[in-house]
Amino acid sequence: MISAVITCAGNHTRFGRDKLFSLLNNEPVFVRTIRQFTKAKEIDDVVVVARKQSRLMIDKWLKKANLKVKLVEGGRERYASAYKGVKASQGDYVLIHDGARPLVSVKLINKVAKAVKKHKAVMAAVESTTCVKVIDPKSLEVRQCLERKRSWLGQTPHGFKKEIIMKAYEQAIKGKIKGMDDCELVRKTGVKVKVVPGEWTNKKITLPTDLEIVRSWVKVAERGKA
Repeated sequence: MISAVITCAGNHTRFGRDKLFSLLNNEPVFVRTIRQFTKAKEIDDVVVVARKQSRLMIDKWLKKANLKVKLVEGGRERYASAYKGVKASQGDYVLIHDGARPLVSVKLINKVAKAVKKHKAVMAAVESTTCVKVIDPKSLEVRQCLERKRSWLGQTPHGFKKEIIMKAYEQAIKGKIKGMDDCELVRKTGVKVKVVPGEWTNKKITLPTDLEIVRSWVKVAERGKA
């Protein structure tokens, strides 16, 4: 059994407001994200993690969209919120996805779900098309240029055997390990993580310009269906 945990409990500091309630074709970003997972045949149940302040509004939209999922309240940190979602899930495996990535395809979801059953720890990512520089954050001097073929840009879904990610979250909550994402937390417990080639359209909405790009892609896709 495979569960999906959709994280909708971020602070949205860089966006300036709650981006998840921004509209795509008259429905919030998070609704479109969640619907993709309910369509995926490899996913057996969906858990949505929400902030306390927005939980009632999210629940209202979920009911309006007739999306039957489990809704839980998040924590202060991103990994604490995801931990609550994973804990509430029913599957032996779990896919964790950003609520702000509404264009994730059903095909990619199913591909990650199949991969996690084989490899136990996986993540979607795309190969970099430009040179990624490692810099000194104070002086902004370039310290290193990463090879394109070795520098991939991380996406979600991430997929893990449930016991593996639970162990990583528990160690992070205790302050024993730190990481920028779920993949890094798991790697620091000694588990290898395999990349599943992602999709360039699986863009995360972080800034207002990202929202406009996603909206334009949605319009193009809708025209193609006409």
